[in-house]
Amino acid sequence: MNILARRVGEKAVIPAGSNLQDPRSRNFFWHNKRVFPSYLQAGPSFFIEKIKRKMIAEDITAAMKPLMSCPI
Repeated sequence: MNILARRVGEKAVIPAGSNLQDPRSRNFFWHNKRVFPSYLQAGPSFFIEKIKRKMIAEDITAAMKPLMSCPI
């Protein structure tokens, strides 16, 4: 998200730093849309670090929650 914001000449949406706890517990918005910081993990370490897999699942659940409450 920060890369996209900077590409159009705007400041970073999510402050730099560790995303393990603090930013994940705050709400960030860009152009009136909520942005969800999440831990991105790829490669073989995905199967090693169970706590980070849990955080990824929590982030996806939080991101999907507003979508699930929208009427179709």
